[in-house]
Amino acid sequence: MAVYHSHHAAVPPDQAHAFRQGIHDQVIGVVMFVASAALWIFPMATHDGAKDAQVNEAMLGAFLMFVVGLRMYRGSSWRSDAVVGLAGLWMIVSPYVLGLQETAVDNGSRVLDIAVGCVLVAASLVSLLIVRADRRAEAAEAARRRP
Repeated sequence: MAVYHSHHAAVPPDQAHAFRQGIHDQVIGVVMFVASAALWIFPMATHDGAKDAQVNEAMLGAFLMFVVGLRMYRGSSWRSDAVVGLAGLWMIVSPYVLGLQETAVDNGSRVLDIAVGCVLVAASLVSLLIVRADRRAEAAEAARRRP
């Protein structure tokens, strides 16, 4: 019976930056893009919820698809992660700010808003942590190269 050793799955040091950058820009970007697309498409497809909630979801979803699309195309920085995180926070609180919690018909819209908001906030936090880890690793590598 073979024993699995974790060092076999390690990324070589010379490829670590590219690996972190790929996860940051592509994998996390796809998660953000899918969440943004769901936010934009789902209310239009179902015609469920209050009109103010649908306008909020459609506008923010379209804006986020643009921001995340640019993020995936050109690479990202902490600014795009902050924009996505703030938009996610807005989606979490928007059902309560817009007063959606008082009508029974809007439960689906509220659940969608909160779920997509949580995904966006979590993805932006993970993305910011990856940027931080990459910067620390690059600084450590630069310090190691100095005499």
